Formats: sequence, C-alpha cells, structure tokens
Amino acid sequence: MALSRKSRFAAVLGAGLLALNVGLAPGGGPHAQEFSDDLPEIGDSAGAFISPEQEKALGSGFIRQLRRRAPIIYDAEVEDYIQKLGTSLAKHADHYGDFHFFMIKANSINAFAVPGGYIGVHSGLILNSENESEVASVLAHEIVHITQRHTVRAIEAQGRTTIPSIIGMLGAIALAVANPEAGQAALAGVTAAQQQYAINFTRGNEKEADRIGIRLLYDGGYDPQSMPAFFKRLQLANRYNDPRYIPEYLRSHPITINRIAESQQRAEDLPRVPNESSLEYYLIRTKLQVMAAENPSIAKSTAEAVLKSGNYVSEDVARYGYVLALTAAGSYDRAREEINRLIARAPEQVAYRIAAAEVERESGNLPGGAEHFRIAFEMDPTSLAALYGYSETLVLIGQPLEGKRVLREHGYSDDPAPRYFRILAEAEGRAGNTANARIAMAEYYY
Repeated sequence: MALSRKSRFAAVLGAGLLALNVGLAPGGGPHAQEFSDDLPEIGDSAGAFISPEQEKALGSGFIRQLRRRAPIIYDAEVEDYIQKLGTSLAKHADHYGDFHFFMIKANSINAFAVPGGYIGVHSGLILNSENESEVASVLAHEIVHITQRHTVRAIEAQGRTTIPSIIGMLGAIALAVANPEAGQAALAGVTAAQQQYAINFTRGNEKEADRIGIRLLYDGGYDPQSMPAFFKRLQLANRYNDPRYIPEYLRSHPITINRIAESQQRAEDLPRVPNESSLEYYLIRTKLQVMAAENPSIAKSTAEAVLKSGNYVSEDVARYGYVLALTAAGSYDRAREEINRLIARAPEQVAYRIAAAEVERESGNLPGGAEHFRIAFEMDPTSLAALYGYSETLVLIGQPLEGKRVLREHGYSDDPAPRYFRILAEAEGRAGNTANARIAMAEYYY
C-alpha cells in the first residue's frame, strides 16, 4: 500500500531519530511513532508542494521532540549569543519567516538546519573555533540551507524517488546528538544506491550554501575568508584520522578540495573584512569551556592553570572563566572577590553583573542576587539572562506578582523559550493561581 506524504516523511524522520533515541532514551520505536503523530497532514505526494505554513509545522514538531531528548543548552546567555549572532546574518537573507538558533551540549563539531527556520549548533563548534567569523561562516551556510529550502526540496522529491537525501540530512542530525556508532547502526539499512543519491543531492546543496553563505557572511560584517579557512583547518586536522572519528560536520557536510578552492575564490572576490571577534564571543566560549569540564573541580583547576600560564586572549576573560568555575565548585567567597574586581574594571559589562548575581544566588543570598540581576536588566533590557534571572529571583524572594509582571511585560514573544513558562508557572503557583500555573507548565512541557 502506498504511503501518504505525511506517513513517508514520518518514516524518514523516524529513521533519523532512531539514533537519537538509542543514545538518549530507551525504546526508539514509540518515540518515532510519537513524532509522527506531531506531524501535520500535508497531502498526497502526487503533485502538491509543501507550503511555508506546513514547513513551519514540520520544523516545530521536530524541535519539540529534540527538546525532549537532546542535551539542548538552556543557559540564557548562550541562547542570547547564538540567536543574536545568527540574526545578524539572517537579516541579510531573503526569507519569509523567522530564524531560531539553539545550541546542543556536545563536544563534536557540527551544525544542522531544520525546516521552519531552526538551526542547531554543537557547543564543540564554538569551542574549536579560533574566531567569531568561523562560527558565523557555519551559521551562514546553514541559513542558506533554509532559505534555499534544501531539506524541503528533498522531501518534495519523494514524489519521484523512494528514499531521498532527506535520510542523510536527518540522519546527520541524529548522529549529531547521539554517539556516532549508534547513528551508523540506525542507518545501516539504507542501501548503497540510496546513499549515493543522497550524497549527489547534498553536494549540490553544499555548493549553493557556500556560494550564498559567503555573501551573507560579508553582508553581516564578518570575514568571508573565514569560511575556506575553517574548511581547510578541519580537513587538515582530520585527513589521516580513522573515518569513525571524523567530526560529524565533515560527515554531514563533505568537504572536497574543489569545494575549498571554490569558496576561497568567492571569498577573494569580496573586500577583506577585519577579522575581529567580539568580547561576547570570548566570554561565551569561556563559559562553554567551563560547562564542558568533566566536573567543577576540573573546571576550577583548568581555569587556575590558564591564569597561571598567561596563555589567554584576555586576562579579564580568563578571570571571568575562573569566576564561573569557582561558582560551580562552591567557592563563593573567592568567586565574589574575583567578580567584584572585574566589575570595578568594567562596570558596563552585563556578563559580569550576571555572574555576580549567580554567585549570590548560588550562595543563598537571594536578595543580593536580585539586585545584581536588576542592575544587569537595566543596563541591557534585551538580555534574556538578565530578564529571566531577575524575574525568577523576584519570585524566589517572595515577590511572585512582581516577577510575573517583569517577565510578561518584557519576555513574551511568538516563540518563548521553555524557561519562560517554567518561571511563569512558579510565579503563578506561589501567587496561588494554581490553574494558571498548570497551564504554564503544560506549555513548558509541550
């Protein structure tokens, strides 16, 4: 019996998600079925195309499942940074909808695009980058996958092919969030001919994403040379590696000599842009380094060693990382001393105020934490970290109505982060609004 387009796409997604389920949750089968139930009915394959509304619904369904099972980073400063960096590029793209950027906690170097404007980045990409333009080059590439509707075009191609390249693309997403061995096992049933079709389809996509992405990079104010430079560094660093240990980015985005040469030529056709990374880039990279440590003790000793060696881009950034590590290790007095010095040197830096607030909150001084968050929020009302921290701490110190007011007045958007609903639920609950608290928690888990 012929499968409907919805059923066929659900099967493809189920195959791609199998590796994710193997790595992160028991029993992959039920999850694949659960995902298929989230998908909209998009009609029979005989001729219809996927509308922008259907594309958004497909992406939303996939992201809901990813949020439940993948180690997505919900640190508001990290979320803020990657969203703002991506938006600075996406605003130059010809696209009908919004973009949503998020980060997955994984040491691997990878990024992926999902229909509906969702772009995921592995923390390992930033940890292994040498400058902000390298990160921007990958985001620009993924943005083009969406603007040119590469994944959607693959889905639509199912009317003409049995197993389209969507398996390779979504399989790469699964490989990105689970271990490579599990991902390879999940995709072992794909035949060689089907894999070759996926590879051929993807190569054209990659060239197009490079070509348009380099222009996006330049228009966004980033160095277009960073794209071929990043490609070269990845290829050279892994040219002799066992294929099992090649970074996921190279598996899902094959890099050839011709591809490097073409991107280099296109970059040279554009004026050179100074390759200067923002302070926020270095602060976020440092924060991710602390988060990536095996435990707080290792994070602390590593930060101490960096300061002692002098091997850092900026002493203040290194000390910021030390503060984060001290806080994670429970050394609050020392962390307080260090962050106060940083604030004295750079009182305008919002990240330092937020770090100070976290020191106070983690040490049990909630009023002190609320005050630091308030100052940070007044300094930058667009900072999600300051907003969420301030509103949540207000709730915790017995001011749930004020916390709710601040949150709803400044934090609502068309697609609020899950933390928004968690804080709202806590505020409603502490204010005695049980029904509203349950509604907010339902939104949080949705």
